[in-house]
Amino acid sequence: MSPAAENKFNVRFGGAGTHGLIQVARILAEAAAIYDDKIALESCSYGPEARGNSSRAEVIISDEAIDYPRAEKVDCLIVLTQEAYDKYAADLKPDGVLIADAGIMTSDKYTVARVFMVPFLEIAQKQCQQMPLINMIALGFFSKVCSRIKTESIQHAMLARIPKESEKLYLHAFNCGQNAEAIQTNA
Repeated sequence: MSPAAENKFNVRFGGAGTHGLIQVARILAEAAAIYDDKIALESCSYGPEARGNSSRAEVIISDEAIDYPRAEKVDCLIVLTQEAYDKYAADLKPDGVLIADAGIMTSDKYTVARVFMVPFLEIAQKQCQQMPLINMIALGFFSKVCSRIKTESIQHAMLARIPKESEKLYLHAFNCGQNAEAIQTNA
């Protein structure tokens, strides 16, 4: 593995088109590039799957130039549907991190070093009263367990991208993710 490859951190979000994956990937990429002085590249699926079926968005974060715009293997996989897990789990590095919605996962056998099961949908419905904020809850939890980007940088990028009247709601959802309890398992 080249030194440049070791400096890269690849994140993939997987779920349904209604989960706001494009928004969350853009926020993470902007947090890295604008507020944390990293190089970041964001890519998303914009096909028919972005309208409700299985969808993905990914961010490559690096201290050095990014020479390929797609993450073939990912360091962290955040999935919000079982379908997304089934589709993208093979791309997760063996020493990677899986963060999944505890309410959707049917598998109990994982092949990665760290697994976090978090009830994202339940938190969105009970604490935020809005399912679309599941993406901000997942982003908050991600920032807690994969500290590649400063939490403040993610919050700044989020606030720069959302309407002023939604700031309090989005920050609440992000903080719910930061405070979420997870079931952690090791492979």
